[in-house]
Amino acid sequence: MKHFYCVCFSLTFLLLACQKKEIKPNDDIQPTDLVSFFYEKAKQTDSIPQRISFYNKGLRQVQQSSDTLLPFLLDHKIYYHNRLREYDSALFFADSLQRVANFQKDTGRIALSFYRKAVIHRYLDNQEAVFKNAFESRKRYLQLGDSTKAARRSLEMAVAQSRMQDYTGSQESATEALRYLNKEKDGQYLSSAYNIIAIAYRIQGFYMDAIKEYQNALRNASDLEDSLTYQNNIGLVNQDQKEYEKAISIFEDIYSKVSKKDYISRARYLDNLVFTKWLQDSELNISAELEQALQWRNEHKDHSGLISSYYHLSEFYENRNKAKAINYAKKWLQTGEANNSLQAKVEALEQLIDLQPGNAGYVQNYMRLNDSLTNSNLQAKNTFAKIRFDEERKQQQISGLEASAALQALKNQEIKNRNYLLAFLVFIVIGFAVFIIYYNRQKHKKEKIREIYNTETRISKVIHDELANDVYNVMSSMEAIAPTETMDKLEQIYSRTRNISRENSDITTGPGYLDHLLASLSSICPDDTRLIISGEKTIFWNELKPEKKLVIYRVLQEIMVNMKKHSQASLVALVFTEEEKRLKIDYSDNGVGSSMNSIKNGNGLQNVENRILSINGKLTFETEKGKGLKIMIHIPL
Repeated sequence: MKHFYCVCFSLTFLLLACQKKEIKPNDDIQPTDLVSFFYEKAKQTDSIPQRISFYNKGLRQVQQSSDTLLPFLLDHKIYYHNRLREYDSALFFADSLQRVANFQKDTGRIALSFYRKAVIHRYLDNQEAVFKNAFESRKRYLQLGDSTKAARRSLEMAVAQSRMQDYTGSQESATEALRYLNKEKDGQYLSSAYNIIAIAYRIQGFYMDAIKEYQNALRNASDLEDSLTYQNNIGLVNQDQKEYEKAISIFEDIYSKVSKKDYISRARYLDNLVFTKWLQDSELNISAELEQALQWRNEHKDHSGLISSYYHLSEFYENRNKAKAINYAKKWLQTGEANNSLQAKVEALEQLIDLQPGNAGYVQNYMRLNDSLTNSNLQAKNTFAKIRFDEERKQQQISGLEASAALQALKNQEIKNRNYLLAFLVFIVIGFAVFIIYYNRQKHKKEKIREIYNTETRISKVIHDELANDVYNVMSSMEAIAPTETMDKLEQIYSRTRNISRENSDITTGPGYLDHLLASLSSICPDDTRLIISGEKTIFWNELKPEKKLVIYRVLQEIMVNMKKHSQASLVALVFTEEEKRLKIDYSDNGVGSSMNSIKNGNGLQNVENRILSINGKLTFETEKGKGLKIMIHIPL
C-alpha cells in the first residue's frame, strides 16, 4: 500500500480539476430595487471583502423569503466566504440557501446548495460529508433531467469514496458518472472518471485494467497538464509491475515536457523518475535528485508530495545510512500528523518499526492507528452503502405507492370476482387437506406422537423471542407517552404471549432477502448503538436454501433483540464470511456481558442454538461479565 501516496497525487489532481469547474454564481440579473443596487455594486469591485460587504447590505434589504434575488445573494456569499477559507460562514449561508430554495420550491437551487456544501467539506477533508451532499445534489439534478450536473456530482462521490479507500464503491460511482457524461462536451470530467476507475483497479492489483482506463483518461485529456498526469499514472503502474524500463521512459518524457515554472509537477515527475531508476539498480546514488524534489515541495508547500519524498528518501537510505532513513521516516510521520493523514502515519510507523524493531512505542502507536484506520474505512463503506440503500428503498416505496394508486380502480372489480373463485378453491383445498391429514394421522398416529411433542416443545421455547419480543418493543416505544393503565395492560399481554405458539413469517427469501435482513437488523438496533455489518455482499445468498435463510433471519433477529434488552452495548459488529463451503457469521458487542451459566440456562440464546442445530449448524458463545458477548455461527452451504 505504500504506493498510496502516488494515488493521493492522482486524487489531488482530480480535486483540482473539479475545483476549476466549480459552479460560479450567476451574474445574469437585472437591477430593479435597492437589493439589486447592492448586488450590482458588488460586481463592480475586485475586492472579495468589499463584495461580501455589499452582499450583506443587500441581504439586509430583503423583505420576503420569496425575493428572487435572495438565492443569488446567498450563493455569492457562499462562494466568496469559501474563497477566503471562512468555511463556517460558507456552511451557514449554504444552509440558508437550502432553506430559501425549499421555501421557493426551486429544485435547481436546492441541488446547488447541496453542491456548495460538498465543495466546502472537500476543503475541510470531510469525505463522508462530501459524499452525502454530492449524493443529495445529484438526486435533485436527476429530478430536473440535468444529466451532466448529475454526472459531475457522481464523480465527486467517487472521489470521496476513493479518498476513504472504498474503491469498489468509487468504481461504481465513477461508472455511473460515465453513463451521464456527454462525450463531446465533458472531456475533462470523462478523463477524471476514467482516472478514478483506474486508481481503484491499481489499488486492487488489476494492473492491465488500470492501464486501459488510464489510457481512456489520456484520450479525453483537455490540456497538457492533464495529459502528463495520466502518463505519470501509467508509469507508476509499470513501476508496480516492475517494468522499470517502460516506467523510466515515460517519466523521462513527461519530465522533459512539464513547464519549468510548475515546480510541484516537476518535483513529482523527478521524484518518480529517479526512484524508479533506483528500484531498477539499487547501486545508483539518487540522493541529490531526491533532495531537489524535496526542496521544491517544501518551497511550494506541497504536503502530499512531501509525504512521498520522505517515503522515497527513507527507502533509499534504509541500507545506506540507517540514521538518515530513520530521520526521514520521522519526518514522514510528522508530515502525516500535520496534515491529519491517518494513512501516512500508519505507513510511516510501519517503516520506523522495520528500521527500529525494538521500539515498543512505535508498535503500540502503529496498532492503535491501524485499528483506527480500519474502523474509519469500514464506517465510511457502511455509511456510503447505507445512503444508497436508504434512497433505493425510498424510491421503491414511492414507486409502489404510485403503482398501487393507479391500479386500485381496476383491482376492486377483479378482487370481487376473485374472492368467489378463491372461496370455492379454499373449500376444495380445505376438504382435501382435512382428508389427507385425517388419513395420515390415522396411519402414523403412534410413530408421530413423539415428533409432535418435540415440535410443540420447540415452538413453546421460541415464542418468547418472537411474538413476545415484538410486544416488548411496543411497550418500550410507548413507555414515555402511554398512561400507566395502558402499560399495565400491555404487560399482561406480554405475559400471555409467552405461551402462545405462532411461527408464521413474511420473510422474503428471494432476491430482496439481504436488503430485508439488513433493514430489519438496523431497525432493531437502538439509536445510541452503532451497528457495523461487513462481508454480507460476498455471500451468494441466492444459492442458500429458503429454510436456512429463514433460520438465519430469525437467529440474527433474536440476537439483536437480546442485545437491545440486556447488553447495554454501544458497538455491535456482524461479519459474514464463506469458508470451506460453510457460511460463518461472527457477532460481537461491547456490552455488559454475562456468565456462561446464564447463557446456557437462558431461553433466548438457548433457542438461538436450537435453531442453528435444526439446520446442522454449529454455534459457540464467548462471554464474560463486563467484557461483552461473542457468538460464532457456522452453517453448511
